[in-house]
Amino acid sequence: MTDIELAVQIVLPLATTIATCVIGYLFKKIKQHDEARKNEEAKKLKEAVARDEALRAGLLALCRDRILQGYRYYRHVGGISTQDLETMNKLYSAYHALGGNGTITTVWTKINKLPLKEGED
Repeated sequence: MTDIELAVQIVLPLATTIATCVIGYLFKKIKQHDEARKNEEAKKLKEAVARDEALRAGLLALCRDRILQGYRYYRHVGGISTQDLETMNKLYSAYHALGGNGTITTVWTKINKLPLKEGED
């Protein structure tokens, strides 16, 4: 056997082993990178969901408060204009769409029973 044949018999398996190790290492790094990216995306999604829930809860509270204040005011002045009634109805629709409960439905029903004060739009 010549020196070249001997070198090929030694180098070829060694090169194959090194290539296999390098490819395995690269696949491991790619998998780690993908997992880290997925974890980061999951964290950002969780934060976005929490932020959206806080915004929803805040808007719900604002609608609830505004409807209650409106009811107290319009009851005190003895009626409501059609424009203000429309605004209260829009607030109630938003409140309901945000997941509001039946307490404000009772107040909204009372608002809709108030006398209309025409000419104040």
